[in-house]
Amino acid sequence: MKPFLALSLIAACALAFGCATHPSTPVAVNVSSDTATSKFVKNFHDVTLSTIAEQVPNARPMTVSVKLDLAEQVQTTPAMAFPQQVNDSRAVIPLSNDPVDRPQPTVPVYNSAFETNKSLQITSYRVAYTISDASGQVVDSDQLVLDKGHLVDAASHASISTKNGLVSDTVNFLAARVRTLSH
Repeated sequence: MKPFLALSLIAACALAFGCATHPSTPVAVNVSSDTATSKFVKNFHDVTLSTIAEQVPNARPMTVSVKLDLAEQVQTTPAMAFPQQVNDSRAVIPLSNDPVDRPQPTVPVYNSAFETNKSLQITSYRVAYTISDASGQVVDSDQLVLDKGHLVDAASHASISTKNGLVSDTVNFLAARVRTLSH
């Protein structure tokens, strides 16, 4: 009887902690993209789902469908290179075949104190979304775009808060729409 009780206690704890770390929601999220990587799409999906579950715990059943279109380019930024020996030396292979015991000659290597950091920057970003109720009726539909570094509503050009980055701000916007439509 004791092993059964212990197993039941372990299962109950796992269930309780599992639900606490992975909130559930009656909202389904579908994300697609022809231009983003599958990893980006998966991360966007997961963040959207968890944000809606956290911010709208009593949401009505609905489906949020998102179509992502984005373009990226490599941006280089000069930066200081730390830690690095600025002036080092390297050994030079002697040109003579004379095997004389001498110290091996060296030449200075002048390393720059600067380096170039490379990162991917999103240069174009469009999110088209629809939100459907439980019966499949579309109750909201719009697009968000990146305009001069700001996330805006494509139709009205109204600025969307951009304090946390494009993805976080988009996901928070979608969660706010779900909250509004659930009331």
